[in-house]
Amino acid sequence: MGAPLEDAPRLHYWSNWIQRQFDAPSLMTERETIEEAVEEFYVYCADLIERRRSGPGDDLVSTLIAAEEGGDRLSDVECMNLVLNVLIGGVDTTQSQLAHAIRLFAQHPDQWRLLAERPELAGQAVEEAVRFEPITPFTARIMLEDVEYRDVLFPEGTIVMLSAFNGNRDGVEEPNRFDIAADRGSAKPLTFGAGPHYCLGANLARAELQEALAYLAPRMPGLELDGKPEYASVHGVYGLDRLPVRWAAT
Repeated sequence: MGAPLEDAPRLHYWSNWIQRQFDAPSLMTERETIEEAVEEFYVYCADLIERRRSGPGDDLVSTLIAAEEGGDRLSDVECMNLVLNVLIGGVDTTQSQLAHAIRLFAQHPDQWRLLAERPELAGQAVEEAVRFEPITPFTARIMLEDVEYRDVLFPEGTIVMLSAFNGNRDGVEEPNRFDIAADRGSAKPLTFGAGPHYCLGANLARAELQEALAYLAPRMPGLELDGKPEYASVHGVYGLDRLPVRWAAT
């Protein structure tokens, strides 16, 4: 983004609260805090954009400011909304997927040992974690016109719900086995979506998860759960509020 590293805690705080706008119960009980987080972020982002206009750098905000198509440039409001989407789409999602990956490895110690011994499997480990435990288990779409698929008519206005959790297991041998070395063939997880709405941050998320898992595996031997995980109450992203783990000293 081009924000100073010392601002990371604030950005993380805002992201966690802004994400709650997609959760109906949170909107009913915590709307004021959510709106305050949005307002504070917009003020922060406006200042960041102003600083990057006068001193551009090699970062997202500077790139957005300089972007031009057909003589048109993004307004400050458009820049702020794009940065906001990157923030809430790139923080909560990745941290939630990493938390579930750590939970899976704590429950499958043989796979954690394998990753520690063979860090080159980090890429496959990410794909397996994303396939096995998607943090966006359901994706909804509204039909804009009548569509017939496999002799089933979906009328215009129909809400269609896709289960990535089930779809990620279709056509996969031993789908309920968590195995980072398994050959899953050409099957691609639906966790990041598909088509024109495919997640723009998929490659970044994969890179971050690969770096994290490859780094942690050899440094956290004997990883195991140290209590019952507490699953997040916020809808939209299937995350964890608490993940107690322990490991042996290195």
